[in-house]
Amino acid sequence: MLRLRYLIFFVPAFLISINIKAQQGGLNKNVQYETIYDDPYDINKLFLLIQPVYGEVYSTNGNVGFGLGVEYYLKDLMDFQIGFRTPYSQATDLMRDAATKNSDALTDPKRFYFAELGLNYHVVDRKQSSKSKFILFSKNFKKYNKWETMVPESIFVPINIRKIWGVRFGGTAYRSTFDVNRVLENQGKELDPGSSANLDQVSFYSNINSQGFYVGGSLELIKNVAIKFENLYDPNANDLMFNVYVDLLINPFISIEDITFIPESGTEVETISGDIIDTSMFGFRAGIQGKFNRGIGFSYGVETGLRPGIQGSGFYLIGVFSVPVFGFRLDKGMSNFEN
Repeated sequence: MLRLRYLIFFVPAFLISINIKAQQGGLNKNVQYETIYDDPYDINKLFLLIQPVYGEVYSTNGNVGFGLGVEYYLKDLMDFQIGFRTPYSQATDLMRDAATKNSDALTDPKRFYFAELGLNYHVVDRKQSSKSKFILFSKNFKKYNKWETMVPESIFVPINIRKIWGVRFGGTAYRSTFDVNRVLENQGKELDPGSSANLDQVSFYSNINSQGFYVGGSLELIKNVAIKFENLYDPNANDLMFNVYVDLLINPFISIEDITFIPESGTEVETISGDIIDTSMFGFRAGIQGKFNRGIGFSYGVETGLRPGIQGSGFYLIGVFSVPVFGFRLDKGMSNFEN
């Protein structure tokens, strides 16, 4: 009997509570807003990317450092990119540091650097309808418990999105120190029988210089929309510029410095030709980059691939964080969201 009374009381109460929550959820979805602007073609033309930190895992030389990037959009026709990065110091240029401390060669270890210059031609550049997720936030939320306010966390808003399918090409150059012993072992090679050096007893390092070009494709998605709400919530914007790219790397100009050393049993300098190292002129890379159409913002990027150079030792993975990123319209002052 008690169980029956319990069910008679509990079931209706439970159904009523579900109904109330469902009604609250429906009300939460009816957030009133007004679009301030929605034009993915109205973007900054010039971006200056200050890169205080990047980290690179590279088969022949891991390194951590800083860099600088410049990107310029020429109308709706094409965009240009310039980039340069280098380690902070010898300590964050791992192979250069190891060579300085351990090398038996007279060859001076060189500082790592990577530079590139390229452009992306807009083959297809069109606008289409889409939806974007906006996180709802108000400074007043700090006064209340999130779960007690019963407010929605986000809404989806119809927007315009710009899609740019591009063809990329440009040039790259890099320099790096590497461990000769390890590379020769990976390639299954030995020193010339006429050499007095024994790889089991010495530690050799050398430097590689490589220049070439790349050709590839990209897809860039550009959003540039801002909305404001009737009450409670703060204005919000989505001005993400997200790029995905894939490139074929071709470096026909690869040189490896000769290894010079003085044998323990002699006083004359001996030279081992850098040609003993096998090289490969082909590679590839794929990456993503995100930045924001603002006067001051930030950017992030991840890239991986096989770098042309030493055969069998080209894998690399790099992450780059840029802050601040300065955006310039070059015609109307600051970007929309700052106005």
